[in-house]
Amino acid sequence: MKKIIYFISIGILLAITNSCIEEFEAATEGFEDALVIEAKLTNELKNHQITLSRTYTFEDYVPTYESGAVIKIEASNNNTYSFTETGIGIYTSDVMFKAEPNLDYTLTIETQDGKEYKSQNTKLTNVTTIDDVYAEPAFNDDGEEGIGLYVDSFDADNASKYYGYEFEETYKIIAPFWTPDDLILNSSGGFSVVPRSQEEQTCYQTIASQGRILADTNLLEEDRISKFLIKFILSDDIRLNTRYSILVKQYIQSRESYNYLKVLEEFSSSQSLLSQIQPGFLSSNIYSVNDSDEKVLGFFEVSSISEKRIFFDRTDILETSYPWVCNIIDPPVDELKALVRLDRVSLIYQKPGGEEGGPYDVVTRVCGDCTMSGSNIKPDFWVD
Repeated sequence: MKKIIYFISIGILLAITNSCIEEFEAATEGFEDALVIEAKLTNELKNHQITLSRTYTFEDYVPTYESGAVIKIEASNNNTYSFTETGIGIYTSDVMFKAEPNLDYTLTIETQDGKEYKSQNTKLTNVTTIDDVYAEPAFNDDGEEGIGLYVDSFDADNASKYYGYEFEETYKIIAPFWTPDDLILNSSGGFSVVPRSQEEQTCYQTIASQGRILADTNLLEEDRISKFLIKFILSDDIRLNTRYSILVKQYIQSRESYNYLKVLEEFSSSQSLLSQIQPGFLSSNIYSVNDSDEKVLGFFEVSSISEKRIFFDRTDILETSYPWVCNIIDPPVDELKALVRLDRVSLIYQKPGGEEGGPYDVVTRVCGDCTMSGSNIKPDFWVD
């Protein structure tokens, strides 16, 4: 979302030509300050969050977050859910709740300077669950081997139509040259071999997707998502070094929400910031109560969500092993001291006296210490 706000906030950029040889300093002209609202309500029972910020100029790089606002969501059954600022510009509902079918929800915001903003009445979309998430061997457009991750979904009532996908990847990392001992510099300036002080053989890393992948079934005979590619991973990506998991979240969106995100997607995928086509402001379902001419960015989305997680080993899908690049070296003493001081290497083998080369065989730290690539804390959901 920050990237999207960034594009929208640029304003009018100076045009340049291919023949320009002078240094170009991009600057914003005619900047228009506006409130940016990130508000998403789903059918998940949880404490929901809303983020408020301001548009920012090309030169600022990061947004300014809006503090001190009063936020609430009102339902047509007379329930009201208040939000409290739990971080700068981040507001969390005071109680856990979820969007219910056949109710209208309205978002209202009053900023610290007394300005009021309100959304149109919005209903929860149709609830459709994910049928399947699966992985298969695949090749990208460049002919490179990897793994494709796909999703299937089907609505027999033909009422969903507008789909969106987010995901969270988690992968296991096993350091290929781990040993139980580590090499350190002692107080006398020499080397000591000591037991490792923490788990450094097996680690985990989690990466969340950026943005939402959109799909619709309007032109299809059935309201069916079939073998929809949500992620391609090259075979030499560290995520496929041993064991991998992905949690896929499926949103059923309103037509208005889908169209809003689709336009943002097109803007953010522009080939150049200096494109002559500038996005301007998008039509939102949130408006200023005090000033009908005031521009507001963001969309109050009320969407159903379902999720599904899968696990697989690399060997379940691919026949090749992960190509770790780990060269064993035996540097001279002075060079080794510098590498150990900088925490660049991991111990493999201590040589008996008389052997040629340096006193120890080592590898780059990433090959012997998994904490260079992830966390040594195993996620609660992880299944081996």
